[in-house]
Amino acid sequence: MGASRSIIAMLLLGAGSAAAATTFQEVVVSGESSEENVLFAADSILRPDESSPVVAEGNVRAFYNDQSLLADKVVYDPKTDIVTAEGNVVIYDAEGQIYFADAVELTGDLKDGVASNFGALLQNENRLVGSTLVRRSSGVNSIENGAYTPCEICREDGSKKNPTWQVRAVRVTQDTNENVIRFRHATIEAYGVPVLYTPYFQFPDPSVKRKSGFLAPSLGNSSRAGFDAEIPYYWAISDYQDATLSPRYTSKLGTIWKGEYRVNTHDGGAIVQAGFIEPKGVFKNPNTGLFLIEDDFDQTRLEAFRQQGDIDVGTRWPLFAAAQKSLPDNWVASVDIDYVSDKTYLRTYDIAPEDELRESIDIVQPTRLENELRFTQRTDNSYTNISTVLFQSLRGGDDNDFMGDALPRIRHERYYTVPKIGGDLTLEGTFLVLNRAEGLDSMRTIGAATYDKVYTSRTGHRLRAFAELRADAYRYTDANLGVQSCRNDQPEGTPDVVFTGQYEACRDLLPRDGLEEEYSTSRFLPTAGVEWSYPLAKFTSSASYIIEPRVQLVVSPEEDYTDDVFNEDSAFFEFDTTTLFDWTKSTGYDLWEDGQRLNVGLRASANYDSGLNLSGAIGQQYRASESAAFDEETGLGQTTSDIVGEIMAGWKKNLVTEHRFRISDEDGTIRRLESSLRGKAGPLSGGIKYVRTETQDLSQLGQRDEYATASAYYRFTDRIMAGGAWKEDLDAGETTTQQLLVQYSDDCIIYSLAWRYDRRGSSGLEDNRSLTLNIDLIGF
Repeated sequence: MGASRSIIAMLLLGAGSAAAATTFQEVVVSGESSEENVLFAADSILRPDESSPVVAEGNVRAFYNDQSLLADKVVYDPKTDIVTAEGNVVIYDAEGQIYFADAVELTGDLKDGVASNFGALLQNENRLVGSTLVRRSSGVNSIENGAYTPCEICREDGSKKNPTWQVRAVRVTQDTNENVIRFRHATIEAYGVPVLYTPYFQFPDPSVKRKSGFLAPSLGNSSRAGFDAEIPYYWAISDYQDATLSPRYTSKLGTIWKGEYRVNTHDGGAIVQAGFIEPKGVFKNPNTGLFLIEDDFDQTRLEAFRQQGDIDVGTRWPLFAAAQKSLPDNWVASVDIDYVSDKTYLRTYDIAPEDELRESIDIVQPTRLENELRFTQRTDNSYTNISTVLFQSLRGGDDNDFMGDALPRIRHERYYTVPKIGGDLTLEGTFLVLNRAEGLDSMRTIGAATYDKVYTSRTGHRLRAFAELRADAYRYTDANLGVQSCRNDQPEGTPDVVFTGQYEACRDLLPRDGLEEEYSTSRFLPTAGVEWSYPLAKFTSSASYIIEPRVQLVVSPEEDYTDDVFNEDSAFFEFDTTTLFDWTKSTGYDLWEDGQRLNVGLRASANYDSGLNLSGAIGQQYRASESAAFDEETGLGQTTSDIVGEIMAGWKKNLVTEHRFRISDEDGTIRRLESSLRGKAGPLSGGIKYVRTETQDLSQLGQRDEYATASAYYRFTDRIMAGGAWKEDLDAGETTTQQLLVQYSDDCIIYSLAWRYDRRGSSGLEDNRSLTLNIDLIGF
């Protein structure tokens, strides 16, 4: 007998030729090129003579490589090299699938055979059963009168039940070579009731992670798009790349042809999501250039628009992409693209980046898209970034010719550990060119050296010393044209007196009163400071307490550069507990915090064994003299700043409340408040959030934003859940979003019925109401 001899034959013939009581026996099967071990166990083995079949009975177990067989009785006939197994037969194959049968007849290597009353437990708990299975070494298994389901078929008490859904077919073919399961004359059943017949269909074997085929469809209806249907097709191009084609049909707006391509290699990868539509029911406002929906306007207004100019709309499209590639010497090249054909595309069709690209832009209501190409290098002691950044504004009032593009932006940092005295030294250089098709162009060069050292005494006092020497140089051209807020291309028909008054008022706020077309300026910005903090802790048998006072003294020259430098990278910032101890409170380089100031704060927390957790912080800034760098509305710049703080409390994981605030130091009014409450009590969960703030956009000071959101969800059973969410613009007195959801789910299906309302008036579109039903079949 060579290695080609069946494993069961070797196992049984080697075990003995007479009746014997056996517990475990190992048989060595020697071949020409390998030595294979078979581990065999049975209660008894019987073979009267060498010409008789070998019979093993009682808990028969055979293990060979990655395959095994269990049965009550195994009979091997050496003349035919056929093994027959009876009674509770279980076969574990090399792919991890488990086969069950009342009786099987197999070749000795378990690769070919026939099974009756067959069942299989595939990967991910999928089940395949049939009256007869023909198993072939070719890898194609045929099942007569078969059924497939990923659902549970037994209740907790062990009794049988109809699965949520299953597929029954006259013949089922499991092709392990192509990794598909094919059904002929198939019927799809829901809870035991036939709902659909098809002569043929197939889907990937559950063991396959990637296989070409149709994905679950999405159906819905909305007041804007009408009936909406999307049926994606997934194409597994190779082991390292794939594509998904997702045409989306809308009865009112047309068909959006879109898709995604992904590639992943050893040194990088890319994701591209794109599409296009030849729109219907859409026109272009000749005054603003915004694309609007015809159904939102009566024919009289549409005709008025036609008389004012061309309202025809061409092809509309989005492009979202990200790619990265490793280069020699620790360099990495990457690109991020978020671009659309027009400002209202995303809102019109409710399009957003998906999956890996979802976080690349503000997917709720984006007002600006960024496109960046960058080369970065990181080493143990340096960081380099060379990039270009292009912006696209989606706000109706913005002119993209006034959007500044970074061409290029260069930043290099090098890190050192200072010998003898210790501490960290960082040398930094940045170079930036901002270019606009219309309006201000600028060039900025910055060099800085920063030293930082932290020392902790034996008694727990934490001392920190820091210093920075920085020099800036700016060059401006077309400075008298200003930026977006001062654009001089008012809409056609604007009265000259209105335009002149608006522009002159805006120009007065520009550096050098907007009178100089081009100029250069420089500044030297030294900063030094020290910081002290002293965390104090107390521990008892049932609680722990920590309190930490913190004081920071910062010294800089009292210089006002606001009349020389355009503030373009620090127009938005927030003064709160997280920025209280920043050397300079601005987010970028253009706005610089000058003067002598003292930042003082206190943080405390208490944690109890009962599950109660409390924490909070409060702080304020004191200045030797006022600073012109900050507008009064920001809460900074006066000799005493606004008071900032936060309070948080939680009870185990069931209830958490957080409050962040900024209070005027003059009259105690709340200038910013962000409060939230999240909780869970049994089957009920939900939350409330309130935000009230004076805007920190320096171009819109004095405006207030005030929002309230609430959500609640109740789980009636393990399978049924319902809830909703609500968002209110309290300042405008309008509801911005409403959503109601009812969901049923079990082990293999999810039904979701959702109603949603979105207010879109700010983008020139009418409000949208939609009702969507999604059915996700788990296991397809």
